[in-house]
Amino acid sequence: MKDRFDFGVFLELEDAPEVHGFIDLLSYNPDGTINDPDAPPVPMPEVGDVVEGVVAVHVDRDRQIRIRVGRPYWES
Repeated sequence: MKDRFDFGVFLELEDAPEVHGFIDLLSYNPDGTINDPDAPPVPMPEVGDVVEGVVAVHVDRDRQIRIRVGRPYWES
């Protein structure tokens, strides 16, 4: 991970440094607890952490991708 903010994290992609990666809060659900009101908040990754996910949105002209980690929040 490259930069961390309250709304999500920006990623440095290992094989594509010219591409801008981003994970927003709702797209980071590694343990499937986003819609569970009794679950504690899921901590976002720290700067330097390695994150694995899938490309959810790709905008070629801007060299941007949005990454999703875990199940989508709408499938819970």
